[in-house]
Amino acid sequence: MGKINRYSVEYEWANVIFYQAVEAMTIQEAKERIQHTKVNAAIRAVHVIEDVES
Repeated sequence: MGKINRYSVEYEWANVIFYQAVEAMTIQEAKERIQHTKVNAAIRAVHVIEDVES
């Protein structure tokens, strides 16, 4: 299993800006996790918060 990180994802959904912490292996996976639950979300930024041991 790869290295898991905790990301802060900033996204706009329904004209409101949200920030959500997501655990994922890559930035792309973090974006996909948000877009899976918020289909029309516009991802604005993704930042690594910390490394999480796998």
